[in-house]
Amino acid sequence: MSGFDLVAAAAFGYLLGGFPSAALAAKLRGVRIFEVGSGNMGAMNTARNLGLGLGLAVLAADIAKGALAALLGLAMGGLLGTSPDGATALALIAGVAAVVGHAWSPYVGFRGGKSLATAFGASLPVYLWGGLAGLVMIVALALIFRRAEPATWLTLLVYPLLIYLATMRATSDQELAFAATTSGLAIALVVALKHLSLWLETRRSRTGD
Repeated sequence: MSGFDLVAAAAFGYLLGGFPSAALAAKLRGVRIFEVGSGNMGAMNTARNLGLGLGLAVLAADIAKGALAALLGLAMGGLLGTSPDGATALALIAGVAAVVGHAWSPYVGFRGGKSLATAFGASLPVYLWGGLAGLVMIVALALIFRRAEPATWLTLLVYPLLIYLATMRATSDQELAFAATTSGLAIALVVALKHLSLWLETRRSRTGD
């Protein structure tokens, strides 16, 4: 596996993750997703302002983007004849890139969504139990706090640890757990950066700066 293979996996993952599901769904209703509700290009904003059906469709598409990116990485590894560890690395890189692509999509002027659904999708082909642990935690915290933001930040804080513990319990594979945890850390940082940038953007718009 060469550096070119890694770059190719990242590029394909980024372009796939950037597919603007919510923006296209909003276009069907004759509106721009960035001009309705929270302005976030995601399933929740779509459901709240354009209907539950479209919101669920966007959610499914955003999860699928992450999963397909990781599967593409695995497929690349198979085609290139790399080792299982090499194929896993390609899958993880493609998954992280898909999360970046959703957050800053090249198809809509490098705007995007918060990438939570795409991050979950990216976990499914490689570290399923880690992704599910993160999902359970964010849903439980959202029910406790009745707010999404604190639930998201607390989950991001411990997401890499959740991945490590869940992957080790499910597979006892130290190398896979370490690689998946590294990927989870990168994803947590990307999602945190996107949330922070959206918060700053909202703050500036409210103050008129």
